[in-house]
Amino acid sequence: MSDTAQERVLEVFRDALGIEVPSRDTDMIESGLLDSLSLVTVIFELEQRYGVSIPFETLEVDDFRTVDAIARVMELGR
Repeated sequence: MSDTAQERVLEVFRDALGIEVPSRDTDMIESGLLDSLSLVTVIFELEQRYGVSIPFETLEVDDFRTVDAIARVMELGR
């Protein structure tokens, strides 16, 4: 996983959701920073901005707990 992927995830949270993620290992679901609507927004933004394909049917909640986890999903979608 590259730092660039992590930076892109953080950028989506900042730009699309107006959220500054405290750290890359913050559990965003448990902390309330990410709910089902914002999750769909994150997926949409990553697909639109960076040309990745993230099929909903293959995803699990744990894929979106941290910036690192989301970056891994994003890199798999290339």
